[in-house]
Amino acid sequence: MPNAENKPVGYWPNPDQQNLLEACLLDADAAREAWEKWKHADIDNLDQGSFRLLPLLSKKLNELRIDDPCLAKLKGVHRHFWVRNQVLFHHMTRLLQIFAEDGIRSLVLKGAPLSLLYYGDLGLRPMSDFDILILPEDRDRVLRVLRENRWQPIYFSSFDDLSDSYLSFATSHGFRDGDQREIDVHWHLFPTCAAQNCDQGLWERAEPFIWNNVQTQTLSPADHLLHICGHGAAWNEIPPIRWVADAVTIIRATGERLDWDLLVREAQSRALGLALRDALTYLHESFAAPVPADCLQKLRDLPHDNIEKFMLQAQNTPLSKRGLGMEFRLLHQTYRHWISRENVPGGLATFLKVMQHTAKKTSLSEMYGYAVRQGFKRFSN
Repeated sequence: MPNAENKPVGYWPNPDQQNLLEACLLDADAAREAWEKWKHADIDNLDQGSFRLLPLLSKKLNELRIDDPCLAKLKGVHRHFWVRNQVLFHHMTRLLQIFAEDGIRSLVLKGAPLSLLYYGDLGLRPMSDFDILILPEDRDRVLRVLRENRWQPIYFSSFDDLSDSYLSFATSHGFRDGDQREIDVHWHLFPTCAAQNCDQGLWERAEPFIWNNVQTQTLSPADHLLHICGHGAAWNEIPPIRWVADAVTIIRATGERLDWDLLVREAQSRALGLALRDALTYLHESFAAPVPADCLQKLRDLPHDNIEKFMLQAQNTPLSKRGLGMEFRLLHQTYRHWISRENVPGGLATFLKVMQHTAKKTSLSEMYGYAVRQGFKRFSN
């Protein structure tokens, strides 16, 4: 839950961020009160996570008819993101069309469907990249299409560096084109649930998503909400607080269409029950999100093993504070996942491969150098 000090911890907002979220998401007097607490913030020096919420704040202040000198700047931020999202949508539409022509099914995630289906305004939900889910069996064809269209893998110098070993280990990878636009391609929705047919249900529940005359798909409301809460439940250098706005917006916009029982079942099957319990409890208590009481009770009643508890704790801990013990345990858990789902032989060589692939390095020697530099950097701070 949010901490008392004005410092971000994990994925929970700090007090300033909490005031901003309340100003954006609460109604009438409560939003006004939050705005009064937050309005003295320096808009030009916000953390990036808070800056991404300014279009929502602009919309709320306009709804409440609040007049303030910063309104012109807030509206400018909204226009900026509207234009940037439009440009990104235009270019990504062409790529999705190429996938479709090649018979590749794609399921659009996060920003694009959230903007169009839930926020209803292309400028309210800033996007820095584009996320899609593909079927695992289509991964190699997608890589071919990206290579042919002059995209490059992020972290690696060429597609040749995406080894079979790395691709069996990873569940997604990012790519960048010549104009620095980025796309994250996922062949599994969650890294912790990448077994064969793990995502079959969400593909069966997928809903049509059409824009610019290109027909693709997106997640069902329950799957969207789980993805937002599960993806948001991790520390990031950019405070990931917009998961709060995304989740509240989905819940309010969906109404009775949201299958809460399915949400609980999927969270349990993907070892996300703890993360979802904490997230929905917070959204219900802080933003009056209409989460059914029986859903919260079912989440509280779910059994949670020590691995799930540890993974949530580790993901919620900044890198600089994890310590060697936590880092080793995280690597060991990743190692166990990999050898069990891919039938990879165990042993020291495989564990070193896990370290190499986690660091996204092309060789063990490159990984050793990286590890030494990171260790020196951590201990010198």
